[in-house]
Amino acid sequence: MHPAMEQLSKLPVGERMELAQDLWDSIAQSREGLSAQEWHRELVRGRLADFDGREEEIGLTLDQVWERVDARRGS
Repeated sequence: MHPAMEQLSKLPVGERMELAQDLWDSIAQSREGLSAQEWHRELVRGRLADFDGREEEIGLTLDQVWERVDARRGS
């Protein structure tokens, strides 16, 4: 655990959430690249191969996604 966690855990939940978002934003803006491990690349390649050519069969359009979201919300 990072040494700062003891102090950070004393902050109110809202402030910790804001801090977490700021941390994620700083990672997204960083020019430092993170390399994926080979097992992860193989997993993604396999999933893409399974999906390739079957988009109409197993994929959803954006409109279909929003219809499902609205249905779950009861809209």
